[in-house]
Amino acid sequence: MGKFYEYKTIVTIADTNLYHHMDFRNYFDLQGIVRGLWVKDAVVNGIDSMMNSIFLITKSAHCDFIKDFYLFDEILVRMQIKNIKHVSTEIVFHYFHNQTMELHAKGYQKIVFADRNHKICRIPENFKKAGMEFLMDP
Repeated sequence: MGKFYEYKTIVTIADTNLYHHMDFRNYFDLQGIVRGLWVKDAVVNGIDSMMNSIFLITKSAHCDFIKDFYLFDEILVRMQIKNIKHVSTEIVFHYFHNQTMELHAKGYQKIVFADRNHKICRIPENFKKAGMEFLMDP
């Protein structure tokens, strides 16, 4: 079984709508935050790659909302990788209530890799190796 990359946060007033539910846009914001932190923490020389040679382009992003998060709920986001191909992969996100471990949402991003000239390129070895460590079971 592949590892999970985990990120915890708390729903703040700025994250909520009029009804104190976490606004839908924050689920997508969390996808970007978790993806970026995974590059920083799990990809060898990931920051250098991102600063100098590689772009991660979001081809699509999706989220299924199961149950609302409310003001001051603690969220645990678990991320894994699936469908590693030559130039693309999918990043899968599960959003849990940190106290109950109840699943509140799940989503994914399909990403492609591009070089500094914005041309689609093969997944760099450092990203592929990190992705394999976090590969989701079939």
